[in-house]
Amino acid sequence: ARQHLMKEALSDEDLAGHELSPDERAALKAGDTGRLYELGANPYLIRRVFRRRFPI
Repeated sequence: ARQHLMKEALSDEDLAGHELSPDERAALKAGDTGRLYELGANPYLIRRVFRRRFPI
């Protein structure tokens, strides 16, 4: 089974193989949750990916 780890941001390796716009790729690499939301990302999924940044 794949181990799921929390990250502050994603790397080029993490993003390889995904069809992303340059803006999406930059926001994911920077961990810019506000920009991801502006680009249309689901707020629930943003929170799941960048869980460490949010109190649960």
